[in-house]
Amino acid sequence: MKRHRLNVFVNVPFDDDYAPLFDALIFTITACGYRVRCALEETDSGDIRLDKLVRMIAASPRSIHDLSRTELGENELPRFNMPFELGMSLGAKRFGGRSHRADKIKIMVAEPYKLPAYVSDLGGSDPDAHHADPLKLVRLVRNFLEVSPTGAPLAGPAKLIDTFALFIAELPALAKEIEHRPQEIGGFKSYRTYLWCVAEFLKRAT
Repeated sequence: MKRHRLNVFVNVPFDDDYAPLFDALIFTITACGYRVRCALEETDSGDIRLDKLVRMIAASPRSIHDLSRTELGENELPRFNMPFELGMSLGAKRFGGRSHRADKIKIMVAEPYKLPAYVSDLGGSDPDAHHADPLKLVRLVRNFLEVSPTGAPLAGPAKLIDTFALFIAELPALAKEIEHRPQEIGGFKSYRTYLWCVAEFLKRAT
């Protein structure tokens, strides 16, 4: 997996409650002209997950990490995957050599001011809070990417939010074209199919 300037590694909770935010995240990155990289893009059971993550982080000069899952799970244990993958990205930036020194990392949380309580080493990193609102997440991700791959300013947050709303409205028709029911299309339900729908919508919109 070659390093590419458009790659954005995504590290988020993979659960049903996060699904609307994940869909908005995937849409925003793609609409801004960048390429999403996340563990869901490969389904090879023979590919060890850690190896996959290492390749994706190494190939991505930008990464987005959502640490909004701090509560205990059903097994009464916290979920460490997201902080672990953030640590890998920070390690790549610090120790990965010249090509990684300029890596850009965005940390998001659900609520402000809680991060130091459970990851005190990140004090001063100033994460952004999306309050579990997909539209606020669109704004945060847009502002993190800031410029298009050509260096031109991105469309404003309000424009991207309007475009995302239009995509959601047209998604059932896109699903029908490829013989899917609308409820079968989503970032977690069918990652690559959802990504195709996003790309197809954006291609037609332009």
